[in-house]
Amino acid sequence: LAHSGLSSGNMAKRLHLMIYGPFGTRKTPIAHGLPNTRTLDFDDGMQSVEWAILAGKLDRTLGDVVYETITPPPSMDESKNKIFDYSQDVIDRWLADEDVDPSEWEEYCADQSEGRVYPQFWDTLIIDSGTSLTTGVIVKALQETHRLELSKSWSKRRKGGLTPVMIQDRGAVNILFSNFMTMCFGTGKNVVLICHEYQNVGKKGALHGIEPLLSGQLRQTVPKDFDEVWYSKIKGTVRENKGVLQTAADPMHRCRSRLGCLDPFEEGDFADIKGKVAKFYGVPEDKLWVASHGTTEAKEFAEEVAADAVAI
Repeated sequence: LAHSGLSSGNMAKRLHLMIYGPFGTRKTPIAHGLPNTRTLDFDDGMQSVEWAILAGKLDRTLGDVVYETITPPPSMDESKNKIFDYSQDVIDRWLADEDVDPSEWEEYCADQSEGRVYPQFWDTLIIDSGTSLTTGVIVKALQETHRLELSKSWSKRRKGGLTPVMIQDRGAVNILFSNFMTMCFGTGKNVVLICHEYQNVGKKGALHGIEPLLSGQLRQTVPKDFDEVWYSKIKGTVRENKGVLQTAADPMHRCRSRLGCLDPFEEGDFADIKGKVAKFYGVPEDKLWVASHGTTEAKEFAEEVAADAVAI
């Protein structure tokens, strides 16, 4: 710890954060308080970020928010759902953005984004939401188990109808989702996974707990991959309210914070949270949660993480 912890000045540690909660609790605007974000927008929910900026609740400009809305086409034919593969292509493209010579960036943007010049370098990947991403993962898993002749579920699908999902398909869903998150962590960026909430209700109607809304076992396994798991809620009245983040577990909510210095409930303001963390660990605030940049640094970061894992 004397050499690897934040207090030693080691800035290599990235922020891996899951935020989950009900609809309308400002999860998306809160996440965009992190530095230099790029967002995989599976929920088509970036309107809330625009509102937060225009209302003065988020200290950013519209021009520096970069995102890609990735939703399946309006079709009952599941084979048209390509969001899993496409989202990986988007991440690769964003990493490649950072390899462009900065002197050529404006010209590059003219070719790539109809002339809009957006920030070249970024530090935070937001996945909004893991709940919607799961739909694309399920389709991909069904296709892969069919290709490998492990399941006949995909061949039994009916356009406009139901597709049966077998046990082996669910295992493939878990593996693909976990592999996707491993790839995201391997970019060397801060990673924020936003999820809706799942209410675990017993047979007699009693509420046993509130968990991230993911498929099956992913509700238990995915949170373990994150250092920070926070639950979002709204505090106040209908007219006067603010987003609040619960960072400590209680009998109903699965939460945790390995940072250790946060209160059980924090206001949804990452500038304040970042300042508190920097002060506690005695590190420069502007150096905290700065990520790798470009495909070369991302590859080096992934190799370093893999080497550390093997060493363990």
